[in-house]
Amino acid sequence: MAEKMYKRLNKRGGMSIPASVRREMGWEPEDAMELEVTQDNQLVMRQYQPRCIFCGEMDGVVTISGKGICRGCIAIAAGKEASHEQSEG
Repeated sequence: MAEKMYKRLNKRGGMSIPASVRREMGWEPEDAMELEVTQDNQLVMRQYQPRCIFCGEMDGVVTISGKGICRGCIAIAAGKEASHEQSEG
C-alpha cells in the first residue's frame, strides 16, 4: 500500500480510517489499537497486542481480569516451576 491519502480531523479531533485501509490491515470494528509518537514526531498506529505484565512476552498471552499474563508466568504463579526446581536440587 504505497497510496497516499489525506484526511482532515473532525471538530472533536477524531479521524475515520477508510474501509479499504482497515481491510488491507486486517482490522475489525472495535479492535484495540496502540498509538505511538516517535521522536521525529511521526504517529505509528498498530493493532494492540497484549503483553505479559510480568515478563513482557507477547506470545501465548491470556487476559485475566484485564491484565495480560503469559503461560510461563502462569506456570510460575501456580507453583509448577518452583516445584520442578525443588525436585532437581
